[in-house]
Amino acid sequence: MVDIADPDHTATAPPDEETEADRLAEQSAAAFEEAERAADAGQKAEALEQAQELAGESQLAAAYTYLQRVVGILAVALPFVLAFGHMIFDGIGLKGSISAYYYTRMGGVFVGVLCALAVFFLSYNYRPLPKFRLDNVLSNVAFVAAVGVALLPTASHATTASGGEELVAVLHLVCACALFVLLAVFSLYLFTQTGEGGMTPEKARRNKIHQACGVLIVASIVLVIVSNIVDPPSSWHALFWLESVGVVAFGVSWLVKGFAPALWADRRQA
Repeated sequence: MVDIADPDHTATAPPDEETEADRLAEQSAAAFEEAERAADAGQKAEALEQAQELAGESQLAAAYTYLQRVVGILAVALPFVLAFGHMIFDGIGLKGSISAYYYTRMGGVFVGVLCALAVFFLSYNYRPLPKFRLDNVLSNVAFVAAVGVALLPTASHATTASGGEELVAVLHLVCACALFVLLAVFSLYLFTQTGEGGMTPEKARRNKIHQACGVLIVASIVLVIVSNIVDPPSSWHALFWLESVGVVAFGVSWLVKGFAPALWADRRQA
């Protein structure tokens, strides 16, 4: 997962905005120019190889931007699509949790979105960029957790579940908890890291949003635990609302990350 919104500031550059993809593209262009000027065949070949590698990384960084946007959109839309879709097709109120929609006509949407998110998490490991090894490891774990949430359904009736159904429900809960914790780590830690150029006003503003989203995710996790202990009235749909807050907060954080190059990119100092 590349931190596309954290530029490498250049002291001599004119006031402008630059993303990680832009920075890599500039380095690639400089390497191509160096190759053209090189008199030695060995130096020319080495510079060309470096230029091609940087060009590929630039394209990959740009692709990550769109992946982050898609992940954010899917996450923000998920609870609303499930709830309104269920009301349209079945004419009934909210379910007890997001996972409970697995047993409704919206079950395919639930599984499909979770699997799509899992694929996007895994896609970050196709060709990891330097300095983002931890991102890739955590995205691998998030992939496994998302697949587990999608394919290991919660119990249809928790009070009567037994045997294999109860075991699957427990695994579903473990995967869901792991996924939410990882989403909080992405927002609170990974997305708030600062690039080589240091903190900028734009980055500081983005970090506040990421931190707020991370706090909401953590708060939703804690309140879900409290809700299971207190056992509020089912008419409150407490688990559904708490899960929805966490999922939407996660989506907003990824949208901020994905749209940063267009809306909140760091400005290079003159």
